[in-house]
Amino acid sequence: MKWNSGRLWLHILVYGIGGLIALFLLTQAVLLWQFDERAVRRTLEASLSDTGRRVTVTGDISPRLFPRPGLKVEQLSVTGPDGSSPFLSVGELRLGFAWLPLLLGDKEVTAISLERAQLNLARDAGGRLSIADLLRRRASSGVSVKLDTLSLRDARIAYADALSGHRWRLDSLDLDADKLRDNASLSAGALFSNGHQQVSLAINTPLLIQDDQVTVSDLDLLAKGTLPEQGETRITLQGRLKLNFAALQASGEALKAKLTTEKPQAELTLDMPTINASLTEIELPRADLKGYMRQDRSEYRFDGRLDEVVFAETRLAASRIAGALTWHTGAHQLALQVNGPLEVGNLDVLKVEPLTLTASAATPLLPRGKLVAQLAGTLEGSLASSELTLRVGGKLDGSDLAADLRQFGFVKPRHELMLSVGKLDLNRYLPENSARPVAVFQDKRPLSLDWLDFLNVSGQLSVGELAVGRFKINGVSAKVDATPQELAVNELSANIYEGQLTGSASLVRGSPHRLDVNQTLKGMSIRPLLTDLFNFPRLDGHGDGRVKVRAQGSNFAAFKDTLSGDVEMSLNQGALTGIDLVAALKNLPQELKDLGSTPVSAENNQRTTFSTLSARFALENGVARNQNLKLASQLVNVSGGGKLDLVKSIVDYSLDVSANPREFARLKDVSVPLKITGPINAPVYALDFNAMVKGKKTQGEKEQALKQELKKQITTILP
Repeated sequence: MKWNSGRLWLHILVYGIGGLIALFLLTQAVLLWQFDERAVRRTLEASLSDTGRRVTVTGDISPRLFPRPGLKVEQLSVTGPDGSSPFLSVGELRLGFAWLPLLLGDKEVTAISLERAQLNLARDAGGRLSIADLLRRRASSGVSVKLDTLSLRDARIAYADALSGHRWRLDSLDLDADKLRDNASLSAGALFSNGHQQVSLAINTPLLIQDDQVTVSDLDLLAKGTLPEQGETRITLQGRLKLNFAALQASGEALKAKLTTEKPQAELTLDMPTINASLTEIELPRADLKGYMRQDRSEYRFDGRLDEVVFAETRLAASRIAGALTWHTGAHQLALQVNGPLEVGNLDVLKVEPLTLTASAATPLLPRGKLVAQLAGTLEGSLASSELTLRVGGKLDGSDLAADLRQFGFVKPRHELMLSVGKLDLNRYLPENSARPVAVFQDKRPLSLDWLDFLNVSGQLSVGELAVGRFKINGVSAKVDATPQELAVNELSANIYEGQLTGSASLVRGSPHRLDVNQTLKGMSIRPLLTDLFNFPRLDGHGDGRVKVRAQGSNFAAFKDTLSGDVEMSLNQGALTGIDLVAALKNLPQELKDLGSTPVSAENNQRTTFSTLSARFALENGVARNQNLKLASQLVNVSGGGKLDLVKSIVDYSLDVSANPREFARLKDVSVPLKITGPINAPVYALDFNAMVKGKKTQGEKEQALKQELKKQITTILP
């Protein structure tokens, strides 16, 4: 037969394949003939006897011949070192062996597959792991393990730590590792749960296994969870790791962890140039921390670093945390420079002490500058309960400041504050004005309350000296509550214009805003108060007052125009400026002629002093009406009533002026009706002719009555 014949090569190919198949079938037959199920069961059950653990197989054990020789073991369980506590249970275990060593009589495991495995890991109070005995090198058992593939399906791992009290578990764990003897690849997924939250985990990475060391050259780990109110949260970890299972140590380079949340929108990145870890401790020479959080219309940003970080057991410590934290919304900004050692105990209790803090606030509400505070103190808190406590003291623009701030919650925080400031002059930061500062209730600038959107604060405030515009008060103490809807000041007390103020006030946000004031004043100086509030300087004196009013508007000028309520005052040892009623009575004949012929304008150098003055005003939409004004002095007595129109800035008063008969015997029966009208700041005075002719109907009767009244007044005082 010719060698180049096609039929010859066809015969060789057919016979060759047939021979290989026959050899394969013969080998399988030999293996099946040699397989001893009882011997395998005994070998498995005795495999860990030197550790005190018990291995039990309650299911079938059967050989597998394709695609590689192996065993299938059903219902295998392993106890703990005590021989009774459950450690591992496997629904189905598959072992794969290498062909050639098996034919030579050796057993080399190259593949392991576990289905429905449940592993219980624990650490006792002494810090010993429940798998420590399995990680030690053990005497040869006649079976070598040189894995090429590893597979887990629907596995479960539970972990309990008696030292920290923490518990967690991995459910639905699937894992595939291929080419473990060369450049391997690993992919896995599971559900992590700690009893409070469930997180899905996924990892994909190349592996290089060399003896007891595993090198992870391109780690890609993803953790993802969803909360009902916060949406999806993701954590990623990337970088390079080296794991030494003999020494139970790990090291890493260029590791980067990133946390992102959906509600609120946030991102936090932690860069770790190097890391070293053991079973008891993790060390980072340095870590750079950067992130942001956006919520509603505000944004938080942090850029800083941690030095010499140690994570041991349940304690996290850093020799220093330093960085910049900024919060801004629109044009408003608060910047904090933080520096101090950090410690977190039991993964819960946070402490930074000593803490140094530089805070600066910039806002269009203070266009000429920003508030700057240099502070020192402590920061404490609980991460589990989302609480922080800040206690600091220092200087605010050169003035003493002390603050005690508690925060409840991290996403939508609520605050409790105790703040004490020695002196605060806001005029240094308010818009510059070359003219005299405007009175509070004449300010027409829009009153913006947008900054309330970000406040949920209650607490106690004290200010030694406060200046806003022309309004100055000392010794301020108040209980303050601020929410996006309302700013309320209760239990207010202050030294104001040489007197004492107590009461409450609230500003309710809306369209328009609503202002409520309920104040009591004792021993105050009335002139500077009325000047600073209404630019009305014509009343002087010390005394008491009570104010209970409500107003609405978009600015303070609108508040003035809608003031409604009650105001009472009682003054002592004061004066009315612009008119001298005593001089008028002394020169009554001429004064009566002058007052009767033409009104007399008020003059700033004229004063009517009094010993007491009392009045009660009923306000409605910016108009104050009064019918019980009483003024008493050594020389004259005045009574009457009228109105002060704060909207139009005019006065309309009718007064009855009479001399004190003990001082002016000849004016005993003289009573002069006086009319005060015109602008509040420039009123005019004249005889009240309407009062003189009251009850007269015809023009002639009125003229006759007026002549008789004037004649009577003049005759009375002439010798």
